[in-house]
Amino acid sequence: MLNYISYGKGKNIIFLHGWGGCTASFKGLADALSSEYRVTLVDLYGFGETPHPEFPLTLDDYAEGVARIFRKENIAEAVLVGHSFGGRVAVRFARKYPGCCLKLVLIDAAGLRPRFSLKKTLRVACHKLLKACGRKGLIGSADYAALTGAMKGTFLNIIRDYTDKDLRYISSGALILWGKRDKDTPPYMAKRFRKRIKGAVSIVFPDAGHYSYLDAFYETLFAIKAYIGADGR
Repeated sequence: MLNYISYGKGKNIIFLHGWGGCTASFKGLADALSSEYRVTLVDLYGFGETPHPEFPLTLDDYAEGVARIFRKENIAEAVLVGHSFGGRVAVRFARKYPGCCLKLVLIDAAGLRPRFSLKKTLRVACHKLLKACGRKGLIGSADYAALTGAMKGTFLNIIRDYTDKDLRYISSGALILWGKRDKDTPPYMAKRFRKRIKGAVSIVFPDAGHYSYLDAFYETLFAIKAYIGADGR
């Protein structure tokens, strides 16, 4: 079971942190919203107080973990707010459990297939060639290098599971919040989310990076409050 913290009263908002994050990642926003909403902060598998099992997980496993919170807390529907990796989980959840996702807020979300990059393609080809010759190959991402055990398998499962195919099945609409200076999930991805999710709207913060909800805290807070209450649901 995922570790989580819930407080406040009202419509449910569930926050899903990015890779390497924990319940503390969204605490500032959750505290600011808790006077009007019931907020839930989650530790996804392998982070915070939630242990990772001894076998690799998939993106579907993470979405199912969130669904278990709904069942345990008897939550019929909730607003999902996901940053980066948490956005990837939120998208898969919204696809698998459309009746439970009242609204979707994606903040610098990961999961879309990146644009073609000649540099990246050559790097991958070089890595495979070195491995085929019995050599170590090129160094991977810092996130992967820092992992041990089954988490390495989980990381590979996650980054190979693109969510582009999920977007046309999302019925809740979405608020897309992005940092214009985001280099981890570039702003062109925000445009793709907006175009492919029916009813989506987007806001790009000009002076924010990958953690746009921290760089533009009050703008993010006001945008989420306006979006959640826009149609009175």
